[in-house]
Amino acid sequence: MSGGTDEHIGARIASYRKLSGYTQRGFAEAAYLSLGAVRKVERGERLPTQGFLIAASRALHVAVEELTGQPYRGENRSDERVHAPIQGIRAAVRRYDLPADWYSHPRPMRELTADVRTASAHRAGARYGRLGTMLPGLLEELTAAVQLNSGEPQRTSARLLASSYYMAHGLAYRLGYSDLIGQLEDRMRWAAGLSGDPLTRALAEWTHSYSFDAHGDYAGGLRVLAAARQELEEDDPSRTPERLTMLGSLHLRESTIASLARDGDAAAHHIDAASRLATELPGDSDHLHNHMTFGPANVAVHDVAASVELKNPTEAVGKAAGIRFPADMARTRQGHHFVAVARAHFDLDRRDDALRYLQKARKIAPEQTKFHPTARETARLLTTKYRRSTEELRTLTTWLGVRT
Repeated sequence: MSGGTDEHIGARIASYRKLSGYTQRGFAEAAYLSLGAVRKVERGERLPTQGFLIAASRALHVAVEELTGQPYRGENRSDERVHAPIQGIRAAVRRYDLPADWYSHPRPMRELTADVRTASAHRAGARYGRLGTMLPGLLEELTAAVQLNSGEPQRTSARLLASSYYMAHGLAYRLGYSDLIGQLEDRMRWAAGLSGDPLTRALAEWTHSYSFDAHGDYAGGLRVLAAARQELEEDDPSRTPERLTMLGSLHLRESTIASLARDGDAAAHHIDAASRLATELPGDSDHLHNHMTFGPANVAVHDVAASVELKNPTEAVGKAAGIRFPADMARTRQGHHFVAVARAHFDLDRRDDALRYLQKARKIAPEQTKFHPTARETARLLTTKYRRSTEELRTLTTWLGVRT
């Protein structure tokens, strides 16, 4: 099937189901999904959770992105510019271990460090176009720095390279390039191993867990994260803000995977553990260290997300009502949260509230929202489910490039 975006996700699932020879009942049994949920999703009456999509993709032997229609391309020139750097990222990933005489001498480390900081700000601000423009060159130069240096200069270069791989992974994930994600995780773990930095190694394992949940291997993903926490705590038991931020972020990632596995008790356990760690941080605001945002607000955001994934939309909306974001909260975190809350309102048949939160997501993180499968599908189903459209909704679906 093509990666077009004319069909809603449920229709794409139905098409793949029929190609696989499944009845709806047979598919539900194979994917361990309820027959009622399958029917509603296929009719476009219910938004599939991420766990639903992963279960469906495993039963149908396709990638999740085949079901969501990602990557979303060919809609306009502006969107294509966001995708354009992917080929350069692929080249940098491919060339990571060429002989040393291949590489040109990189710029001074202070300039590379400054560029990594700038790229990191673009990532946190969900400015995917600007981030993508920087990444191929950064990956090439930092790979050269790792290959041409030794000792402390090599370790510093490796830490910056791992950071750049992390940002490339985030971009590839958001745009829907599933084949590239695993390669970037492997390269990031290689660079982190050369960095000699426990926090960078932990970040690499946090990132590596994405490949596990993408394939429904929740037990494996949870084991990776638990091992990373154990290694970090054994390496140095000190409770610095940097270490607390990483430890808390690992717990939050574990809560996400547990909710995908439909294990509400485990998800709540990791949320509680993260909440306790957040109380040890100085001040009342969230902290940003090594790309990870951690503190009371982000714990609350993950608590809402878990409730949405576990199909408790009333609980999710109630929890979301109490969240107040600090002024410096990453736009990526806010945008993703608003999309999740929009989805919860849709599940509760609160059409106006769902649209309002989609508009909030668009305002705070437009590029993230435009390429977000749940944002696009929520907007589509707001139109098709209710058989009518408002000017505000038509404007949003047109901007998203969603056809109804």
